[in-house]
Amino acid sequence: MACLPGAPDLQGVPHVEDVASAREQGVELVLGRVDDRLSLWAPARKAAPLCVDFLGGRQGYRLAADRVRHERLIKALGKVVDAPARVCDLTAGLGRDSALMAQAGFQVLMVERQPILHALLADGLARAVGTPLASHLTLLPLADARDLAAVLEGPFHAVFLDPMFPPRDKSAAVKQDLRWLQQLCPYPDEVEEQALLAMARSLDARKVVVKRPRRAPPLAAVVASHSLEGKTVRFDVYTSPSVRK
Repeated sequence: MACLPGAPDLQGVPHVEDVASAREQGVELVLGRVDDRLSLWAPARKAAPLCVDFLGGRQGYRLAADRVRHERLIKALGKVVDAPARVCDLTAGLGRDSALMAQAGFQVLMVERQPILHALLADGLARAVGTPLASHLTLLPLADARDLAAVLEGPFHAVFLDPMFPPRDKSAAVKQDLRWLQQLCPYPDEVEEQALLAMARSLDARKVVVKRPRRAPPLAAVVASHSLEGKTVRFDVYTSPSVRK
């Protein structure tokens, strides 16, 4: 992994002079600017660069008003009781689910601990400034969600988690952007899963919603209150006596 000129300085990530140098050095992924967008790509391959675009491409299609209300994530979040309804996304990633929740009318607080993903999110949000969608999205400074429990003040309508999950045996079918995410983000071990779910459930929120592969075991082996299942993913919803009524 390396940064090209024009990319932000990221701790622990070296810089290279240009794409040719990255290829010569065998760098797998580079972070740089393409069409004035901070982007991630593999210099030795022909795959399209990956960027955060809250307004266009596949994400723009997914955010169409007539589609949002049918998304299982929005159904899992449930009916809004108190307005404005706030959601804390503790694993923001590329911001796709955060944007979906924002388009549905939620005020979304995004947390991301991976420096490259955080930089991509910040760039995408900066390019979306002034739009209604951006007004519903707030990106916290780079941090691990487990270190922010004391500063994440509720009440929240929900806390959302989408932790990385090891690829299936048929890994060739995994999309390119997901493969890159798997390179950047380590899979949480059992202890980390337990800590992440416990931290999420400790916040002042009505529920915790966890996104999982459809056939995956529940996060940290904790059975959900109920689930909404789709063709490839499942949303596990956790409530408890400590959840704010």
